[in-house]
Parts: sequence; C-alpha cells; structure tokens
Amino acid sequence: MKTYNCYIHIPFCSSKCKYCRFASFSWFSNLKIQTYVDFLCKEIIDFNLEWVILDTIYFWWWTPGVLSLVQFSQIFQTLKSKFIFSENVEISIETTPANVTIENLKWWKNLGINRISMWLQTLNEKSLSEIWRDSKWDIIWALDIVKNVWFSNFSIDFIIWLPYVKKWEIIENIDFLLRDYDFIKHVSVYMLEEYYDVPEIKESKFDNIVYPNDWSNLWLKEEFFSLEYIEIKDFLQKKLFNRYEISNYSKPWFECKHNIWYWTHKETLAFWLWAHGFLNNIRFSNSESFLDYYAKKNIEKEILNNDDLFLEKIMFSLRTSWIDEKFLEKLDIKKINYFIENNLLYKKDKKIVLSDNWVVFMDYILWEII
Repeated sequence: MKTYNCYIHIPFCSSKCKYCRFASFSWFSNLKIQTYVDFLCKEIIDFNLEWVILDTIYFWWWTPGVLSLVQFSQIFQTLKSKFIFSENVEISIETTPANVTIENLKWWKNLGINRISMWLQTLNEKSLSEIWRDSKWDIIWALDIVKNVWFSNFSIDFIIWLPYVKKWEIIENIDFLLRDYDFIKHVSVYMLEEYYDVPEIKESKFDNIVYPNDWSNLWLKEEFFSLEYIEIKDFLQKKLFNRYEISNYSKPWFECKHNIWYWTHKETLAFWLWAHGFLNNIRFSNSESFLDYYAKKNIEKEILNNDDLFLEKIMFSLRTSWIDEKFLEKLDIKKINYFIENNLLYKKDKKIVLSDNWVVFMDYILWEII
C-alpha cells in the first residue's frame, strides 16, 4: 500500500472575484453541477491505482460549499469505495461565508471534514463590494455560526493590495477576529498579483482577465508593500502564529498537512476540471474546458527529471524555510553573494534565508540564482 494526497476540485462559485484568473465559473445550474459530480465520481472509480491510502483530502480553491449535501455525500461514498482513509486523515474544505450554515457545518462534520478554510480577503466593505465578495456582516455571521458548531481547525485568508484597503487595516482585521473567535488556528495572507495586461503567452483563456484601470489608485502604495507584509508577519508571530510558508501562519500543530506534503513532493492524486497532480515524477493537468474534460482531452503531462526536481526543491525551500548551503554548488553563487551583499538574502547557520524586506521579489531572486 502507498500513501497519497488527494485534490478534489469544484469549479463553481456563487460569484467570480474580479481578480480571479483560475478556472472557475459563477454561472451554473443544478443539472450542470450534478453532471460534473457524476463524472468526477466516475473519474475516481476509473483511476488505475489500487490499495491507495489517502492521508489528506483537499476540496480545493473555489466554493465546494455550493454542492448540495447529497452531492457531497456522493463524492465521499465514491472516495471511500475506492481508497483507504488513513487513521489521521486531514480533510479540508474551502468555503465562502455565504455557504457556512448550521446544516452544512454539521453535515461536513458527519462526513469527516475536520479542517475549514474560509476566504475573507478583507473586512473592508468597499473593497469587498468592488471585488464581488460577501459583505463584512456575512463574514461575521458565518464566524458566529462556526463558534456554535465547533471546528477546532479553522483557517482564514486575507489578501494584501486589494482596492480601498488602507495601511495597517489587515492587522486591525486579523486582531479583531482573533480576539472574538479563538477557534481560528491558521491565517493565510497572500499578495495580489498585478494583472493589468494579458500575457503574451496565454496558458489559459482565463488569462484574459485584467483589473479595472482605476485599481492602481485605490490600493496600498507600492513603497509600503513590503513593510505591510513584515508588520503582519510580526503581529501574527506575537500572537503565537508560526510562519511555516511565505504566506501561511498557524498555531502549533495546526499547519495544513496537505500543503506541507505538496511542498515536499508528496505524490498527489487530482480529480477535477483543470486538475493538477503529481505521480511518479510526472506533473499532470486536465483540461479547463468542460467538454474537453468530459472527453478526457488536453491532459498535459510533464516528466520531471532530477534537475527539475532539484529546482523545485530549491523553490519550495526558499518559500518554506531556507536553502541549505550544501546545494549552493548547483546554483549561481555569484548572484547569491550579490543578493546577500544587498540584503535580499542572508546567511544563518550555514543556510541561505530570504530577507523579509524582499519577499515580494522572491520569484525574481529564484529566477536569477537557479
């Protein structure tokens, strides 16, 4: 028997955020959802590995909460008929506040879901309205419901650089929520990417999505960006949230096990439209088109050799902790020394660590040293 992670992708959203470039859809019917669930379950049943143990299951990215309780049960029954759940399996669901109801929470618990991640983005009402998200009071209402239907492993998500969100506002939001909702054990703080132009090489039809031009005048000034990140990090660490990845913080023992396994090249099964998985050193992805997905077309495969795996190891190492000096001989040491001299990187106990001041330039640094 072999142990794996598992992604289950539900590509339906109650509304699609203005900044979203991922394969998700806000227009759907109950019939379309049921068709998708039926095909998803068939894809799981037809999977060609036997005697598989699942250590983590992640209902990922969009709004799994749009599924009916019957549809959720159908997926779980299919998973249990095909795979073995480990004794301490972590089962996560991502949801919007609007889908947090007493009925849903109790049902999710009964199914075995033991970790919830709720995307808040901000508590700024103007910003939430601008990006087409639930209101602040929907968020508070949902958290009050969770307080009464206890979940001990609960995560919230924020985004730096949203329109109308002022300096220090995210810290004020997080502080407010941590004081009133002590069941929050995990906080993710992501950085909004700049999507003002359609890329020259488009990997997806969703790459056509760009921000409204006036956003550039509505968000935090660029010179405060790094400082905002550092202040949020320092604040969360004072609240005993440990940073275990560049955007993720948790109380002890509440790290997202699924993500940790992904960053350490744990093999991942993936069932969904636009699926991305990793098996036998092969990264694969399904089509982003419903028709092609149902026809099993456009399934891309990338075979990773030892050099590819090494490069990913360096990338994940810098995101989660440090680069060990034993790997330096395979990297551009001149560039590394240059970045150290200019305080973008620094040495600590025979390790190379990313400076907090330059987190926003991490991709550039990686590109230069690899």
